[in-house]
Amino acid sequence: MNLPISWLQQFVNIKSKPQEIASKLTFSGSEVEKILDNSKGLSKVVIGKIEKIGPHPDADKLQIATVDIGKAKELEIVCGAKNIQPGQKVPTALVGGSVPGLKIEARKIRGVASEGMLCSEKELGISDDHEGIFILPADSKVGADVVELLELDEPVLELDITPNRPDCFSVRGLAREVAALT
Repeated sequence: MNLPISWLQQFVNIKSKPQEIASKLTFSGSEVEKILDNSKGLSKVVIGKIEKIGPHPDADKLQIATVDIGKAKELEIVCGAKNIQPGQKVPTALVGGSVPGLKIEARKIRGVASEGMLCSEKELGISDDHEGIFILPADSKVGADVVELLELDEPVLELDITPNRPDCFSVRGLAREVAALT
């Protein structure tokens, strides 16, 4: 079970650090296997708005997206995903940034310069879905940090709850346990 600290804080006032909470929960019998940091490996990933999409001149399966990232100059990014449309807000990894396992560089893809990368959920490290680009809510602010929008910088406790502790199978149950321990 994964437990974001903010969910826990909705039920109990916590002043302890995630490591202390994890230690106390493990001591009480609800083993915390690890503390996840979902922002690890992500840098310079912002919200971009797709302004227009055009065909790639040398590849049938690629498109060229013009993306507004809140700066004076729009970026041209080569993309193979078919689920993008003008007006959508998408995670955009900028040149010099990174996603888990990949540093973003400006490069030519089949003869066209690509100035970044549009990201799927898998590339952001938040799920195994790589079928298309992750479409963000329409009210997302262009140029804002994706890590902040998706709250990926929040610590998440990964717990292994044993069958003899059914009281800890919910967020509310774990909140009661943390309240008793603190």
